[in-house]
Amino acid sequence: MRKETLMRTALSLAASLVCGGAIAVETPGGATADRLIPGESGVGHMLVVPYYSTQGGNATLLSLINTDEVNGKAVKLRFRGALNADSVYDLQVFLAPGDMWTVNVSRNAAGVSFLTTEDNSCTKPTRTTINATPFSVARLSPHVSAPARAEQTREGYIEMITMADIPPATVGVFPLVKQSEGRLPACHSDPANAAWTALDTDRSTVADYAALGLTAPTTGITANWTIMNVPSALSWSGAAVALEAVNEAGTSGKGHLAYSPQTSQPALRASALSADPLFAGTSPFVTATMSDLPDLSTPYVATASSPAVQASAIAATWSGDSVFNEFWTEPSIYADTEWTLIAPTRRFAVGINYGAGTAASLIFNPDVSAHYISGNTTLKSDAACVAASDVKIRDRESNSPSSPGDVVIPGAPYQPPATCGAASVLTFNQAAQSPTAALGATVAVDDVDTGYTNGRLHYVTRKDERAGLPLIGSAFVRAYNPAVSAGVAGHFSVIWPHRYVQSPK
Repeated sequence: MRKETLMRTALSLAASLVCGGAIAVETPGGATADRLIPGESGVGHMLVVPYYSTQGGNATLLSLINTDEVNGKAVKLRFRGALNADSVYDLQVFLAPGDMWTVNVSRNAAGVSFLTTEDNSCTKPTRTTINATPFSVARLSPHVSAPARAEQTREGYIEMITMADIPPATVGVFPLVKQSEGRLPACHSDPANAAWTALDTDRSTVADYAALGLTAPTTGITANWTIMNVPSALSWSGAAVALEAVNEAGTSGKGHLAYSPQTSQPALRASALSADPLFAGTSPFVTATMSDLPDLSTPYVATASSPAVQASAIAATWSGDSVFNEFWTEPSIYADTEWTLIAPTRRFAVGINYGAGTAASLIFNPDVSAHYISGNTTLKSDAACVAASDVKIRDRESNSPSSPGDVVIPGAPYQPPATCGAASVLTFNQAAQSPTAALGATVAVDDVDTGYTNGRLHYVTRKDERAGLPLIGSAFVRAYNPAVSAGVAGHFSVIWPHRYVQSPK
């Protein structure tokens, strides 16, 4: 494994400004909020859909909703691959007040995920382009086959960020995105409108965007997701995990205006607006474009003095000493349980430089180091892996095995399962089956042999003084009742969100 030093110097910033190019909002502004907290109601400024899948017979349905009945919202959506959170698709959605945008995520004949939407809400790129453009494999490892790269587009997670509010107005963006019964929004009928096309050019100040009709973002977005497998008669659904920007009193406030054009123009100050270690330095491993911004680390609240500060704060919000949930593997009902373990902030602590040669390497951000460092993160087959500190298993009668590693070789040291992906799947008693039995996962999978058919498990991530990993996700269960009457569906699917446990300090 090779560590490479990140270069963040005044020289790199000066060079980018001298060379010219896109810089987005130079100084984020407009925030009245000073911190991001979990949006307990599921409504917030930012959202994370903790898993999408088009594996096997799966398709993922997504609904993005603006609960604000006064202001429109300009929202960034980014699909990140399961292995290393590489960006595989991104777009912008412009929601009118009270609007909803829906999309279907499926796979095409080449095995690559793609979006289908018939929704009339305004988007950049256009609806036609979205429907015609599959997910990108450009940032995935060049060391694997084309089918393997396609496979990596079929699992991951989705981040959504409210870049700006669109307040009511008679000019600018608002009249273009406003919904009227029986009529398409004007963004469809007048795509060459000056205000609409002006969004494709970067503006350096909040005032510049205000002139177009965009202001500092308030709370109000929420989302629902469903993974549906028609051939297997299974479906799982849930709500996106929300983050809300609040002030010292805990009242919802405004975040920084964070709009960035949906273009492929280079973003020369990307390291000032993203903590992604692959964007950093005078010769970044990945050249960021304007459409790479914003991300979850883009400074959004008044106290976020840098992307690293914000990424670390969000990670601390989601950090727990252990993840707790149930498992069913009862053979009489053909039950299988799989946990998703999603690490939405991992990419800002460690990325993978796939390199021009044959060897990949871990690239750490030294300023986002509370959870992922060289001491606990290893490279395995182009993936960053972090093992659990321990797993604590009990059956339904509170029995626990003497060692959860009691398997084939007596005396062999037990190795806790690892998350070798930004969107990992942990299976139970499946002996590393691939694709997995319930979700059909293949990209980042590990298995735990519990010694019990049914029970509960603590996935412990805290070790010594290092904070527990920031993970979100759910337990997905499938089962089948063979005793149902002929012609009656006997397939069942269950989902439980994870609980996060803090140990006494």
